[in-house]
Amino acid sequence: MAAQWRVSNGQREWLVTVDGTSVTVEGVDGEFVVMPRPDGRWSITHADQVSTASAARADQSIWTEMDGAGTEWQAHPASSRARHRVVDDSIRSPMSATVVSVHVTAGSAVAEGDPLVVVEAMKMEMPLRAPSACVVKAVHCQVGELVQPTTVLVELE
Repeated sequence: MAAQWRVSNGQREWLVTVDGTSVTVEGVDGEFVVMPRPDGRWSITHADQVSTASAARADQSIWTEMDGAGTEWQAHPASSRARHRVVDDSIRSPMSATVVSVHVTAGSAVAEGDPLVVVEAMKMEMPLRAPSACVVKAVHCQVGELVQPTTVLVELE
């Protein structure tokens, strides 16, 4: 049975489908065939190119190394809520996106899970929700604005 995951590198997000040794990535032509190697690494074949990879999990992150290049990833089941970054009580977009709605103003009291801002990327809307009950300290975005993962959208108290 195939499993779907939302995979992000902090700047971009992909929908990934894993079915046995076959992996497809939304927006990428062809499939990746992943086979275990005797040394504990994997052989990954895509479009007649073969790469060697390894991975390690730490907390919420997955670290991969492919052909000498390392990357940190976050992976969540595709059915889970869109994830966003909360750093120092600040809400940031999970990727480069456009703000399509702002649901709060400074001083708003919000409950855990309340939508704060909705962003759109790759034709997909993602509500960014309050991680806990709190008060909105400041809103630093407006509808139509293009935001980056490093941009603080909402500050919380």
